[in-house]
Amino acid sequence: EVDLIAFSRGGEVEGILSELLGADVPICYLGKASPSRALDLFRGLSKLVRLLHAQNPDVVISTANNTALVTAIAVRLARLRNCRLVLKTTNPIATSRHSGIARRVRLWTYRRIFRWADAVWTLSADESAEMRNEFPEFASLFDDVANPYVTSEMLAGSSPIRVPRAGKTIVSIARLTAQKRLDRLIAAFAHLQAPGARLLILGEGEERASLSAHIAGLGLQDRVSMPGYVKDVSAALHEVAVTAVDMAPGPAALLEAMATNCPVLSTDCFPAARSLLGQLDGGGIIENIDPIALAAAMDQSLQRPRPTTLCAVAATYSIESGVSSHLKALERVI
Repeated sequence: EVDLIAFSRGGEVEGILSELLGADVPICYLGKASPSRALDLFRGLSKLVRLLHAQNPDVVISTANNTALVTAIAVRLARLRNCRLVLKTTNPIATSRHSGIARRVRLWTYRRIFRWADAVWTLSADESAEMRNEFPEFASLFDDVANPYVTSEMLAGSSPIRVPRAGKTIVSIARLTAQKRLDRLIAAFAHLQAPGARLLILGEGEERASLSAHIAGLGLQDRVSMPGYVKDVSAALHEVAVTAVDMAPGPAALLEAMATNCPVLSTDCFPAARSLLGQLDGGGIIENIDPIALAAAMDQSLQRPRPTTLCAVAATYSIESGVSSHLKALERVI
């Protein structure tokens, strides 16, 4: 029996949640979305405390980094009896991009809330190992779960291999935000030697105007397109993409591409990148992120035949596998 608590309502995700869950899983929204996610979390704290105190659940799971602190505080303030607290990390903590005092404060904060947790779920065995190294006093807390990134539609039709009829296309699936380093990808694409190659960026975000200006400044308007957010990327990955370049700190785009046997090039930007891509045919880790070197790596990948074995690896991150993995981890907690 599961209840879902969301700190803010509004936007496209709300409709998707309602459609997926139906009437079986009640959803409680603690407030309306504001321009600041931190403000939404702060405003929702007192409501969450009252809700948890009234429901007295057996387990509370924080499903992302950004909700970990406020969820842990709420569980403590609600004075729940026999409640297990699980914190799930969805971005690296031990190898965070933060540095200096921001990094020290961040690690101190997590050390504080780890004292209250019964388990910390990471996205890979590699990340669990990093966490045990950074937080040895909490080594027993860390357990890895398979996130359900891959849908049956992505896996369907992986064979026979589909090859683009026109010039080969590089696809990037990412939010248009500075964190994703799409400016670096566009700069590298300007040095590409493959004739007729195109770059397709699927996603939406606050950096659209600056990225469009970057594309225009390099004279790439006819070769680079940004059609916006695409709900189902499997069609593009099956029919158009020859290689996917992921500059983001997470495995979702890589696994979506692998599910369609689309070869992947990735920076070493999240803990499981090397274990996922290091030994696979048709892709790999980009060691040199200089635009010219990155372009050379993409040119080499475009010359190789499309692989056939990537989908088998991606299948371990299917929705069914992800659900099973989370349930097994939950059993170990309770």
